Amino acid sequence: MNIIEKFLESKFDNPNLCEDGIFHNESFIAVIDGVTPKGVIRWNNQSSGYHAKELLLMGLSQLSGLETAEQAFKFLNSILHREYGEKAEYFLSNPEERLQATLVIYSIYHKQIWCFGDCQYMINELIFTNEMKIDALLAEVRSVYLHLMILEGKTIEELLACDPSQEIIFPLLKKQFHFSNSDLDYGFSVLDGFCNNFKNIIVHSVPEHSTIVLASDGYPDIKSTLLLSEIELESIKQNDPLCINQYKSTRGFTNGKKSLDDRAYIRFIT
Repeated sequence: MNIIEKFLESKFDNPNLCEDGIFHNESFIAVIDGVTPKGVIRWNNQSSGYHAKELLLMGLSQLSGLETAEQAFKFLNSILHREYGEKAEYFLSNPEERLQATLVIYSIYHKQIWCFGDCQYMINELIFTNEMKIDALLAEVRSVYLHLMILEGKTIEELLACDPSQEIIFPLLKKQFHFSNSDLDYGFSVLDGFCNNFKNIIVHSVPEHSTIVLASDGYPDIKSTLLLSEIELESIKQNDPLCINQYKSTRGFTNGKKSLDDRAYIRFIT
């Protein structure tokens, strides 16, 4: 593999808080997106998303490289489940507290991209995304609510300093984890230690000598280079900082965040 560029940064400009991760060895190249926690439990004084990311980085290093996509994701899921120990029943009943992450992996042996969840990837400038339907719905709700706030006299600067829409959508963001790995209309894929539904793994064969980008959803619109991806992100920040027009999201550049979310990007040639 020829890795051209890679980049990893926290939304709070503090690497010790970054819930995204990048992994590469002789078998795999991967981006891990630890899910922003909606619960309160801390793991070694870190968030659940950060701890999930660290466990999965370790788990990827333990794979031989010969595994199929399903074998690899089942093993990584077991790494998370093992962490629950005797409290597994509690986490089964309280999904918002689980260790959760989405991943996109390139298998060097199989010459395949494996995607589970809402990470994204690009093959020779062709973009593949997997947006969660429930996130799109809540982004619309948030957009409506903040537009109403503006009509009632709130300034964009006031809403950036303190985003009141979170009080409206957070209860649903917290409850949405009951849809994890279900076949219901708002179901979505996520590794959380309890996943037993791996039929939604996206497996994409990659032609030889392809240019590949793997990225987390911290980039609303990935481009063929890191620089172009950063420019696009900055454009959204300048033109639609609340993320209610150009790019509707469940969060914006609010409450002091440097970016929408943690972001991870790696570009390489097969």
